[in-house]
Amino acid sequence: MVDYMEYFIRLSVGLTGFTRAAIAPRIDPVDIKTVYLQVFRDKLPNGMADQIICEYYNLNQAEGGKDGNNEAIAGALLSGTHPAEVLALRQLIYLWYMGAWPTVVPKDSPERGQTFSEVISATSYTQGLVWRVMQSHPMGSSTYTYGYWASTPPPLKDYLENPA
Repeated sequence: MVDYMEYFIRLSVGLTGFTRAAIAPRIDPVDIKTVYLQVFRDKLPNGMADQIICEYYNLNQAEGGKDGNNEAIAGALLSGTHPAEVLALRQLIYLWYMGAWPTVVPKDSPERGQTFSEVISATSYTQGLVWRVMQSHPMGSSTYTYGYWASTPPPLKDYLENPA
């Protein structure tokens, strides 16, 4: 039986390039991964999210079931032949980085070429991985002390790991 959360975490690690400790920290009071798994399931039609996770699981099992080949397996899924699944994976990447779900406007629509996004919650906004990549924090939410900007920032790798 597939542990959907486990393989959602592995898929997310492979898609985002972040470590497991950043995506699913051992001590996790925010638990954004559970929110994102539910959004992924709710936003995709006909059980597509679970189907993608099962495909990931099957590819992982074919490779020996290790946790260390997440990027290769996610890359294989991203270069797949199912355009709807590839779009869904790109939407999942966007969700992790931006804390929002993107809706791509169809080509035959007057707004074609645009993408609209819906922020999931204030928490998802503040937990977006984009803030770590930018070595920054969202407006109105910071764990830094006053005057932190006067010091040289730590190396990027310190932002990409779980800061707790």
